[in-house]
Amino acid sequence: MEFIVRILFSGMMAFIPNSNGTQLDVVLLKVDHSHSVSDGTGLPQHKPLILTRAGSCTGTCPTQDAAIASYVFGDKSTSVANDSLASAVSGGGAWVLTGADYTMRKASGAADLPALDFIEGVRTSIIPTTSDEREDFSWLAKASEFCPSCGFNDDVLDPQPPSSLVAARFRLNAGNVFTYSVARIGSDVTPVQFKRLDGSGSASSYSQAIATFIGADITVTGSSIDLVETNFDGSSGRTMTLTPNASGKVEIAVLNLPEIVPATADTTPGIGKHFERYYEVAQTVPSAATRLVPQPGAAPGAPSYSQVTWTSVHPTSELWSDLLNAIRLNPARSSYDITLCPPSLWP
Repeated sequence: MEFIVRILFSGMMAFIPNSNGTQLDVVLLKVDHSHSVSDGTGLPQHKPLILTRAGSCTGTCPTQDAAIASYVFGDKSTSVANDSLASAVSGGGAWVLTGADYTMRKASGAADLPALDFIEGVRTSIIPTTSDEREDFSWLAKASEFCPSCGFNDDVLDPQPPSSLVAARFRLNAGNVFTYSVARIGSDVTPVQFKRLDGSGSASSYSQAIATFIGADITVTGSSIDLVETNFDGSSGRTMTLTPNASGKVEIAVLNLPEIVPATADTTPGIGKHFERYYEVAQTVPSAATRLVPQPGAAPGAPSYSQVTWTSVHPTSELWSDLLNAIRLNPARSSYDITLCPPSLWP
């Protein structure tokens, strides 16, 4: 038996591949009301979550959790939110992530999972012009470009990372990693530029479309797969053993976002204030006022690019997700929030 596990990542998280590309650590940053940005406004709390949808689940598989439901369905009553969450994670479960590592593990006796691979070298411009180009991993915002002098604080990869910075980590050693969606800024694919929140100084010359969701597809030979939690102190945590649904799929969403309340209409995302938090991952942490954040539109002097509709590089037939649709985050739906909150690539 063969099936696909699709994992989709979005929100405040740093992607850190090892030197030979055989491992990818995804660090979910701790962002709560104690943090603020350089203009003095506080950051909304981001809640690290894993939601799964499958054929069946054994182990720790809660489908109703008021704390998660009220976050994912922030505009609904408690009872409706709980019912909506249960429907969204049908055959799976929902966890709040805290102080632990998360991995995918093959079932006992099953074939080894495929090696980790990245879709790269496909793009030809500062925006994707086809669906194939959109899959390029390089749409992930790169720290080496927006902050070339930052370096990287590898303490975040320690067995017990700084608790003030790291909420949780997800480690991938298998699967095909690609960009699932880029930021939707109007009806056409649009690059972003990086400059200070207060508008002072010059924008960075780094300018491109940026990923909002990163995907990983794992082809599994067997009847199930385990999602395993290991606490940072090394003790065992929870496990979900997931079997595929009738379509031969298991879907997993790894999120680190503010409360999800869909916009009532398509809007242009605002300045990415939340992005300032990423600089805490740097070895040399710049002052808050000098941190560059993503803002809609190409940087001055950026290369010209074609007019390409956003929907043409995000075909519904390829990207439809029952799980994301159920929580109102499918790429084709209206943006749930008007502030850019993309993941980033370090170092």
